[in-house]
Amino acid sequence: MNTSEQLLAQIRKGDIYTIYLLHGPETFFIDEITSLLMEVIVAEGAKDFDQTLLYGKETNALQIIEACKRYPMMGQRQLVVVREAQYLDKQWETLAQYFENPQPQTVLVLCHKHKKIDARKKVFKALKDTQCIFEAAPLKEYKIMGWIQERAKSYRFDIAPDAANLLFTYLGSDLSKIDKALEKLTNNLASGTHLTPQMIQDHIGYSKDFNSFELQKALGQRNMPLALRIGKYMAENAKNHPVQLILPMLFNYFQKILLYHGLPNRNEASKRLGISPYFIKEYENAARFYSLRQSAKVIAVIKEMDLKSKGLGAVNMDNESLLKELIVKIIST
Repeated sequence: MNTSEQLLAQIRKGDIYTIYLLHGPETFFIDEITSLLMEVIVAEGAKDFDQTLLYGKETNALQIIEACKRYPMMGQRQLVVVREAQYLDKQWETLAQYFENPQPQTVLVLCHKHKKIDARKKVFKALKDTQCIFEAAPLKEYKIMGWIQERAKSYRFDIAPDAANLLFTYLGSDLSKIDKALEKLTNNLASGTHLTPQMIQDHIGYSKDFNSFELQKALGQRNMPLALRIGKYMAENAKNHPVQLILPMLFNYFQKILLYHGLPNRNEASKRLGISPYFIKEYENAARFYSLRQSAKVIAVIKEMDLKSKGLGAVNMDNESLLKELIVKIIST
């Protein structure tokens, strides 16, 4: 199965496999698919009888197989969900024997989170031709803005690009947190609302003026007064804006500016840099303010400040002093 959307659509149509092996680092997709299967396989009134929830840390292959071989009591199918299946370790060989002849009235869902299963394992050979193996891979950074906009539609919202960007700036690629933020808006805003940055700020609590994205943008434009003002605010609110997170973000930003200078075909910038097409104009503009050589110098500055943030080469340097020096050195390159 190629995408989570395709698999979800298949499940909603009633095209159900006997075994689902959901594995990979993007836990949001695994949870979303599992939740839908728990919704459609067993009726609400029959869940106490025909739905079994197990945990990889607390169970073993023989107990899972025993649960799978029971017959449904209230409906035509029963559901066995194994969460934390990544802890089954050497149990997979035993489970593979069940996979070769599964109970047709049982739907087994194995949630193997945070990492992929080695495709050379026997479990793959037993499942790949007849059952569902879904790899929950992280979204590429350039696809996340589009995902936020589509996710907003699922909650019956229309979201402005700058509002989607504000969510992305604060929550990064954590799809679960983004989804919870959008779900939170359904408690306060009517269906069909066009979401703006101000609404995100008012109802979720993120500032549209003082955040890492705005600091990055101010630095990209060599706007010293604005960058210093944002840096001061962030230093005063270090709990929400730790310098340990700001530095890697700025490193990533200027590294992409450096790479932009070296692109043979800038029409492919979005794909090559791994960013949303929505942001390309910003990188294009920043590249005008920072030459290839200057971008390399900025990266060296960020590395220097990273060492100082860890106490190397700086004595009793507080967050505000550190950010001020960082901003001045970057813009002065």
